[in-house]
Amino acid sequence: MVKKIIYLLIFLNFVNAQQNCEQYFEARKEQMQEQIREYDEARQSLEAYRASFEALQKEKMQALMQKEADINASLEQIKSLKEQNERILEATKQNLQVINDKTMGRITEIYAKMKDVAVAGILSEMEPDEASKILLSLDPRKISSIMAKMEPKKASDLTLLLKNLDQNASSQ
Repeated sequence: MVKKIIYLLIFLNFVNAQQNCEQYFEARKEQMQEQIREYDEARQSLEAYRASFEALQKEKMQALMQKEADINASLEQIKSLKEQNERILEATKQNLQVINDKTMGRITEIYAKMKDVAVAGILSEMEPDEASKILLSLDPRKISSIMAKMEPKKASDLTLLLKNLDQNASSQ
């Protein structure tokens, strides 16, 4: 009978242990399912964050591309305006040169028709650079006749200027 009681106690202990194991495994199963739910929620949150980050990144990239396109358009406009300004500047320079040529031609014509004494007096009062330019535009015979009528110091200064201008013109 004692053996039966011992067997019964062992059996009850085994059944109790089995129930404890089942309870333990059920509790562990619930913990694992809770962890799986938490991991799943974290994964979903991560995916939502990733999707929003990618959408934001795409939006920023589009804005950046738009700004780049705007800058490129502005650069093209600036380039076009620069080219247009260069053409205008070149045309203005040509017009100014034509005006200067015509003016110098008229001045030359005027001084060529004047008496040598009057031209010598006028050129003596001018700045030497301007006087030498006018002299260079005249006929060599007229120049010599005008310089003969000038005071020697002024004629000497103009001769040196004419020489330098003539050398610069021939070296170019």
